[in-house]
Amino acid sequence: MESKEFVRNKIVAAFTANELDSNICEDIAFHMTDWKEDLEQLVGLYQNVDSLTDSGIRKVVISFLAHAANHIAAAKKLVGLGPIEDVFQVGVLRDD
Repeated sequence: MESKEFVRNKIVAAFTANELDSNICEDIAFHMTDWKEDLEQLVGLYQNVDSLTDSGIRKVVISFLAHAANHIAAAKKLVGLGPIEDVFQVGVLRDD
């Protein structure tokens, strides 16, 4: 897997080529790469799910959701796809 910095630079370049403001491109790239370690753990879960304990699986899933979800929501908004929606109607926009 490529380094976070390499991927971040490629994302900036790709969105800059689409004539987006450079600061927005950098923000998109940040939000899509800051959770690389969580992604690696999630890939590890998919590749080794049978060797993980229930506790280990929960740790990976919770860590990913706690960190990556807000970054993904921010990147979605920044690329122009709008805010997060409650498409599954589970109350994602409601405070518990």
